[in-house]
Amino acid sequence: MPSTGATGVVIEIERLRIRSLCDDDLPDLVALIGNWEVVRWVSSVPHPYTEADGREWIARVQQDHATGRPRRFAIALKDSDRLIGGVGIDGSTGDESGEPALGYWLGEPHWGNGYAREAVAAVIDYGLQTLGMETIRAYTDPSNVASQKVLLRCGLKKVGEIELVKPTRLGARRAPLFRISQHELSP
Repeated sequence: MPSTGATGVVIEIERLRIRSLCDDDLPDLVALIGNWEVVRWVSSVPHPYTEADGREWIARVQQDHATGRPRRFAIALKDSDRLIGGVGIDGSTGDESGEPALGYWLGEPHWGNGYAREAVAAVIDYGLQTLGMETIRAYTDPSNVASQKVLLRCGLKKVGEIELVKPTRLGARRAPLFRISQHELSP
């Protein structure tokens, strides 16, 4: 269950804290998202990623949290509160749909630990249950099999493909589309 504090909505789960970004996150943000192995899958993020990009993103997320119903979050380790990635339900839909779109990234040192699955599941629950969204969609670069597995493990179903308005960073013009709806959540 999300809680609201002075810094916005915080979702605490087993090993992670899903929260607003803070100014102290800047060095980790720039280092983690600036890594080509991460950013090659996230076409909306500039590369190279600078401190100015990071400051602008932190301010945008903090402003989002000031609304009381944020859609953008940092993923932090619960025990240290150290930033390891980002997740949100305001991402690019790929085809200009008005449907809420899930996006996430995780710093390479944290891959393979199940953190993406935990964070994505928590934010899907937040979007559908707390914000009352009817559906949430996601798409990936067709080559990003690991991300597709995360989406499927979190209950999204592959529902087809979309023609992208803008190709992925790796040049794909079509992408697999995934979706979950409120009525598909387990009680």
